Amino acid sequence: MKKIFSYNTGIYAAFFAAALLSVSCTEQIEIGDVDESMYSNVNTVSGYVRDVRTGKSENIIELRADSYSSQLVFGFNKPPKKGVDVVLQYDADYAASYNALHETDFPLYPEELVSIEEDGKILVAPDEKLSYELGLTVTYSDQLKDDQTYILPIKAVSATEGIAIPEPSSRSVYLIRNYRNQSGTYKGEDAVQTFLFYEANDTNPLNTLEFMLEDGTLFFDYIVLFAANINYNAETGRVYVNKNPNIQFLLDNNEQYLQPLRKRGVKVLLGLLGNHDQSGLAQLSEIGAREYARELAALCNAYNLDGVNFDDEYSNSPDLDNPLFDSHGSYAAARLCYETKKAMPDKYVTVYAYGSMYGDYTFDGVEPGQYMDIVVADYGGAAWPVTGMTLKQCSGMSIELNRGSGDSSESTARSRKEQGYGYYMYFALYSGNSWAYQISRIQDTARGLYDMELKTPEYYYEKNSTERKPLTL
Repeated sequence: MKKIFSYNTGIYAAFFAAALLSVSCTEQIEIGDVDESMYSNVNTVSGYVRDVRTGKSENIIELRADSYSSQLVFGFNKPPKKGVDVVLQYDADYAASYNALHETDFPLYPEELVSIEEDGKILVAPDEKLSYELGLTVTYSDQLKDDQTYILPIKAVSATEGIAIPEPSSRSVYLIRNYRNQSGTYKGEDAVQTFLFYEANDTNPLNTLEFMLEDGTLFFDYIVLFAANINYNAETGRVYVNKNPNIQFLLDNNEQYLQPLRKRGVKVLLGLLGNHDQSGLAQLSEIGAREYARELAALCNAYNLDGVNFDDEYSNSPDLDNPLFDSHGSYAAARLCYETKKAMPDKYVTVYAYGSMYGDYTFDGVEPGQYMDIVVADYGGAAWPVTGMTLKQCSGMSIELNRGSGDSSESTARSRKEQGYGYYMYFALYSGNSWAYQISRIQDTARGLYDMELKTPEYYYEKNSTERKPLTL
């Protein structure tokens, strides 16, 4: 067979060459003008600046101590083969542009509280080295407002001829949230963080405050109010956030039930879920996603929430004649995450990796690791990173406390921590009747994650009550 194939290929090649020669002898072939602009940057050395720890150009810093340190990396697409001068500098002018783009009003982080190693100066030698790192330190001051988000724009500039630093790649933006006086959950810079879904229909989120490690640190870092819904109003022709009475109660009584958690460092997220109509989190068009994202941003800002969690379940098939909807799938889901992060860049956009909610798509040059902050897996599993994401943004295990599913062993918790996973997820605390068993499962994981004991809670809060009562197990 190989010989026959080679022989036939040779015949066709000879025939094609002869035909081409015949044409070239009888006709003048005209070649149109070639647009050479697409090749203009082939030999250009270009640079970029990012955060070393995350690999992102846009990051959220939670300032909980007297200072926060990270590293900036400046890199080239290829060796410059000559000496290059680069400066990483505080870029105050960009704050206005950023706020206009995202419809935010973040004040600048004070320049005097920002320090870049070597004054931000990088002297590049003419060798094969492609990247250079400089330390970045931001310092706390009493002039900072509690729970305020500040913007810190860093820009890379170079006056060396032949070196291009394109506008999108020339900046690293830090959104700094002042949690200096809210350090009740802080377990260390690289510690695994915990992610708890509350069934808002039957459990009081104030119970979060009763779960403490032996050193007094709060165990749960994030809680999700599960859940509000996405729905479609045919009369108004819009998708909207539908808040059932239990969710609405918590929002209406925000200062009593949610802000006490936030003041202790717990991040409070609103869960979103489909609700048996043609709208859905994984089936909005670009227009529909943008509208819904804007409502989510307004809601999070109004109630001082830390972000959202998306769960693609319980939606009907979309009407594709409606401009707000698109085919159900991971592309539409990813688009919603992107639009939501764009609408509220200082908030957390998190995903429950179920249904079609988890997509690996880049929008306007923004990779999913930039617009999805955290991904938690379905019960019993571990989440996986997509483009621009690391295991630090993924849950190593998801545990259903009421039904007993998911691995809550100490050994698995320790193993997942050592593998580099950044989160552990729990669902349905204090749902059902097996509270003692639920607590023991959390205690097992605490030993593996933190090498510490979790204190057995002695008090609890009944639903829709701020009265702290003794807990009998």
